[in-house]
Amino acid sequence: MKLKRLALGLLLASAIDSFAEDLKPAAWIALPAVGSSPETGFQYGAYVMRIFPQKEPQIRQNRLEILIQGTTQGQYQAYLWPNVYVAHGRWNISGKLGGQYWPSDYYGQANRTPDEGDSYVDSAVESSISATRKLTDTLYLGASLLSEWHSIENRLDLTEPQLLDAKVTGQSGGRYIGLGLSAQIDTRDNADWSRSGHLLASRLELYSESMGSDLDFYLTELSAARFIAIGPDVLAMRVHSQLASAYTPFTHLPRPTGDGTLRAANGNRWIDFSALGGQLEYRKTLGQKWAAVAFFDTTQVAPSLTELQLTQFHYSIGSGVRFATTPDRFNIRLDLGWVDGQDLNFAISVGEAF
Repeated sequence: MKLKRLALGLLLASAIDSFAEDLKPAAWIALPAVGSSPETGFQYGAYVMRIFPQKEPQIRQNRLEILIQGTTQGQYQAYLWPNVYVAHGRWNISGKLGGQYWPSDYYGQANRTPDEGDSYVDSAVESSISATRKLTDTLYLGASLLSEWHSIENRLDLTEPQLLDAKVTGQSGGRYIGLGLSAQIDTRDNADWSRSGHLLASRLELYSESMGSDLDFYLTELSAARFIAIGPDVLAMRVHSQLASAYTPFTHLPRPTGDGTLRAANGNRWIDFSALGGQLEYRKTLGQKWAAVAFFDTTQVAPSLTELQLTQFHYSIGSGVRFATTPDRFNIRLDLGWVDGQDLNFAISVGEAF
């Protein structure tokens, strides 16, 4: 499964919030982009950020982020993200440009799948530009223009029966162009290590042939997270759902992720047109730098939300350690999870799972 944008960019946001009120100078930040998940194996590479001089107090600095990364499973990606604040910080203009060469496996579209999948490679170029308006201290609305090109190479002998056949939408790739809309209510006290408040987020992506897309389809995401302080510790909980329309390419269908929503699992095993999940985590503070967590993640996919069954949820139960890289506790994390009572795996990443 394709990696999403690394949370390393939040390192800058945490540092900026902790600085004094003086205008901040330009700087360079370079970090190793390492991690691990069952979908990718070990991840290696470099992350570089250019921070531009601050123009006004209380407004975050403009920045440009660059990621170049590979994995031990022969996956490669390179992306850059510009991020600019205008109109005294009321508007945030951001973008994405990059591509990937991403070998992966397709196991079919179901909540229970075979142990072996069909091997394929997704070669893609992606770009987007987004504008987000801060309406109040806690309410944000945004819109995006999205453009992607995918080429799918099936690595199997085409004379043999296969799961990734011509009936699968997006089996050969295509051009997908659309619009995105987002809304967020955020009352958290800290985006990196939240101790109180909540985060309600929604997103809708509409891809249309009228805009030049090869397919008409939509994707929606909804999530709600709550954080409760228990002395120096935190009880965190989250529910999330995804829904895709008919004719959504299989590369875009809802699924769990092994480093985020179903930790230590291979999320490529379970994809379908809808997904519902929940997460519960207790975060134990051990000092200024270290913390430990115990977590329970669960997710199920189905053709529709009405077809979800209480007995069919996948789960991961486990624990992890955190090491803070900033005073606001932007963490490097290691999670060890027991998936469906069968597989014991680990995931290394940056930032919290939610």
